[in-house]
Amino acid sequence: LNREQEAGLKIIQLSQHKYIDTVERCLENGVPLLIENLADDIDAVLDPVVSRSLIKRGRSTLVKLGDKEVEYDSNFRLYLQTKLSNPHYRPEINAQTTLVNFCVTEKGLEDQLLALVVGKERPDLQAQAAGLIRQLSEFTIQLKELEDNLLFRLANSQGDILEDIELIENLEDTKKTATEIAEKVVVARQTEIDINLAREIYRPVASRGSLVYFLIDSLNVLDRVYQYSMANYVYILKKGMDETPGGSSEEKVHKDRKLGRQVDVKERVKLLIADTTYMSYAYIASGLFERDKIIVAAQMVMCILKQKGELNVVEFDYLLRGPKVMTNDNPLPEWISDSVWASVQSLKEIEVYSNLPDDIIGSAKRWKEWMELERPESEPMPGDWKKLPVFQQLLLFRALRPDRLTNAVTEFVKSQVGVQYTQSVAFNLEKSFEDCSPGTPCFIFLSPGVDVAAAVEKMGTALGFTSESGRYGAVSLGQGQEPVAMNYLTNFHKNGGWVLLQNIHLTIDWTSGPLNERVDKLAEGAHKDFRLYLSAEPPPILERGLPISLLKNSVKLTNEPPQGMHANLKRAFVNFTDEMVDSCAKQAEFKSIIFALSYFHAALLERKKFGVGNLPGTTSGIGWNMNYPFNTGDLLCCGQCAVNYLENNNKVPWDDLKYIFGEIMYGGHIVEDWDRRLAFAYLDRYLQDELLEQMEFFPKFTSPPNTLTQHQSLEFIDETFPAETPLAFGLHPNAEIGFRLRETENLCLQILQLQPREAGGDGGMSVEEKAKMTLDDIFDKLPELFDMEDIRGKIDEVPTPYQMVAIQETERMNILLSEMKRSLIELDLGLKGDLTMSAPMELIMMALANDGVPGGWEKLAYPSLRPLGSWVMNLLGRVQQLVDWSADMALLKVTWLSGLFNPQSFLTAVMQTTARRNDWPLDKTMILTEVTKKHLDQIEQPSRDGAFIHGLTLEGARWDEKAGVLDESKPKELFTGLPVILIRAVTADKAELKDAYRTPVYKTERRFREEVFTAQLKSKHGENKWTLAGVCLFLDVVQ
Repeated sequence: LNREQEAGLKIIQLSQHKYIDTVERCLENGVPLLIENLADDIDAVLDPVVSRSLIKRGRSTLVKLGDKEVEYDSNFRLYLQTKLSNPHYRPEINAQTTLVNFCVTEKGLEDQLLALVVGKERPDLQAQAAGLIRQLSEFTIQLKELEDNLLFRLANSQGDILEDIELIENLEDTKKTATEIAEKVVVARQTEIDINLAREIYRPVASRGSLVYFLIDSLNVLDRVYQYSMANYVYILKKGMDETPGGSSEEKVHKDRKLGRQVDVKERVKLLIADTTYMSYAYIASGLFERDKIIVAAQMVMCILKQKGELNVVEFDYLLRGPKVMTNDNPLPEWISDSVWASVQSLKEIEVYSNLPDDIIGSAKRWKEWMELERPESEPMPGDWKKLPVFQQLLLFRALRPDRLTNAVTEFVKSQVGVQYTQSVAFNLEKSFEDCSPGTPCFIFLSPGVDVAAAVEKMGTALGFTSESGRYGAVSLGQGQEPVAMNYLTNFHKNGGWVLLQNIHLTIDWTSGPLNERVDKLAEGAHKDFRLYLSAEPPPILERGLPISLLKNSVKLTNEPPQGMHANLKRAFVNFTDEMVDSCAKQAEFKSIIFALSYFHAALLERKKFGVGNLPGTTSGIGWNMNYPFNTGDLLCCGQCAVNYLENNNKVPWDDLKYIFGEIMYGGHIVEDWDRRLAFAYLDRYLQDELLEQMEFFPKFTSPPNTLTQHQSLEFIDETFPAETPLAFGLHPNAEIGFRLRETENLCLQILQLQPREAGGDGGMSVEEKAKMTLDDIFDKLPELFDMEDIRGKIDEVPTPYQMVAIQETERMNILLSEMKRSLIELDLGLKGDLTMSAPMELIMMALANDGVPGGWEKLAYPSLRPLGSWVMNLLGRVQQLVDWSADMALLKVTWLSGLFNPQSFLTAVMQTTARRNDWPLDKTMILTEVTKKHLDQIEQPSRDGAFIHGLTLEGARWDEKAGVLDESKPKELFTGLPVILIRAVTADKAELKDAYRTPVYKTERRFREEVFTAQLKSKHGENKWTLAGVCLFLDVVQ
């Protein structure tokens, strides 16, 4: 920038309107051009310019730009800049340009921050250091001038050099000056050493600052809205130093923390490290979603330990990945699951835990007591294991009680850096206002039920910025509102005032274009009283994201509603005031109904925490198949409907209310049929005559008497609401364990993704080494492709429906195996250096290194949530079934339904075979299931009435094999396998569905859009019980 400024450097972005005109003018006039914020792709129009494809025509030099040829001035210079940390441009771009990496390294940033810290703490030292550098530079320049002068005289000397008196005198002067300079340099170097020794005392502060910045810079892995600029970070670091007590000035230190004296340097450094670290964490935590705060705090602690050399890489890797060594010799199956024992077998490979399996067996009673504790993280470990360092105890939680690992990590963070890192940073707009400036907007992420406008208006009123005074303007973005927003922005930017732009995610084109460009230059010419507030919902992963530069330039805030059934119930109930109740003629009935509605509303919202099938990265849909935007408007509309129906009927019309609420008001949001059944089951449970007489909603909690006022009812809720359990939602208590396990897996996965890519060391392997090891292991296991000609040769002229399924399955398996082999061979060449690593190859490499299934394989495979190792073993099992099936193309005795790409085709084959045999119309035929009392090894031949299948797993309940009915799950038994099932086809009019629970069968635990068919499982209880418990069958479960 500085070098080309005099030549009139032009700076543009490819998103600008008619940017090509600027390029054309620069080419013709020889003006340097900088194109900033490039994406992965460079506009093809610029290819001739980047590649310097010049055309000579007479004396003119031309270059093609779009559809016309433009004169080329040889003084033209092109600079391309991107903010992408690891861009993947075409290989020819590397050859056509000179690449300069301006990304700061951790060590380089540490040195820069050291100058900043010393400049704040010891400005005299920093001034001395700067003066010394300048002095040494001057000495170097002076010596160079003397040398040049001497060489010039020698070159131009005539005659005998020894007779040139002037030359000899100049030589003597040069020698004398050089000696003096050399002496001064020695003194300067010694002074430099002394200054550096004094400055080095503050290096731990700079080192910690560099560590924290690189952690902050990597947070966009968790969510793409977590973008932070270096400038904002430096500002917060300076603020942290100013507010640290014990310095030469405590003017900006909070009065409760002032020491009233200047502490010694070592103590000051400790205080600086502690305060700047927490100040930085609190700054970013105010803009983090609740789910990510413990992840960031834990990663910060791990980085600090690693920097100190106190983090064992092998142990840390086990903690994050939780590997298992599957064995068949679990000695304590009564209270240790096979999955937990597999984790123990893997953990014993680490020397510290080598005798863990033997100790568990030998001290079974003590370990069992600890394993069954509700909060084991609050109790000491059995035996000598309690003496292990806290970090090493985390590995025991990972293996034995993974459901409590998140809590154990929270306790670990407290023990390492303090309780303040585990406490939620409350939404505080006033405090964040201190960090905002005319050039730094405040960005607030929206959450359901949070009113951003009210919070900004309240603070603005207190500070004199109101719409009445003409110093406050708010615009809710939508169609046609962009000019209004830009007018407010222009006016207040010039004259002073506050602007609130809400819902900027709804106008993403305008936000990414004009607004983003304006925010980039917000500080230029801004009035000192100007402030910009922005609000948006974080866009879903599949939609366009908010502009990175806009996010980086802003102070970010999140304001999430309180979590928990108790808090949500009160938030819902408080909407119905005593005045609304008084307006109803049947107040007692209305009070009961609005409480049931509030509970229903809270249950629908809070049930989402157990898993929503269509959210990115989800591994369970036991809460809902889809995410629905239930809101307070739905609740209030239902309340109004209840008033109308109560006043027009003598008795409470329960059926009408259930239909209105479940099918129209709330049901209007619901897309999935099984979710609609769930919502209706809640209403069926709550809206009944018993509600008018204080009905029990879940154990130990009843509705308040319908004689209480709103205030009294809220007090009743506070006093009687017990500790929250899944029973409050109709779920089995095991659902809490499932939720905790998924929480743990997410915690470990996210921390794993935050780890930097680096060469192996400290006993660890690099990403490339891990990928290569996994690649070789998988490639050796891959079977040969199926010979389709040979398989088709075993079939008569007209294949049976079952044979068609076998052919289709083997063809799809061949496609998958071919792609796996191709991509593995390509990656192997890339790792050896024989091929250039492309973006797809890098993705496969990262997946292999992190035990994930590459995306290219997933597209050709089947839905699965398994990690790579388990996925490959599952794949080999599927191949073996196809090998057995294709041997003679006869139907297997028992088909592993889970092992098929398209299990629906097999069920269709069952219906087709039966329909043809009995001459039934296929569209009048349906599948019936019958759970047998036999297991896989007890079936001797295929069924004559249909087909035997196995591999189905039940969630939310268990199967009582003796009684042949659904029953309550056993404690800590999240999934149970079913015996062999007979599936047969019958005509719809003869289907026996009495006393049967219609059970959806899904491919994986995610559920969303993965339904295979509906099974019928016998039950002694009504359908609502199992519906609320989320009972279903899975073809494939990760345990």
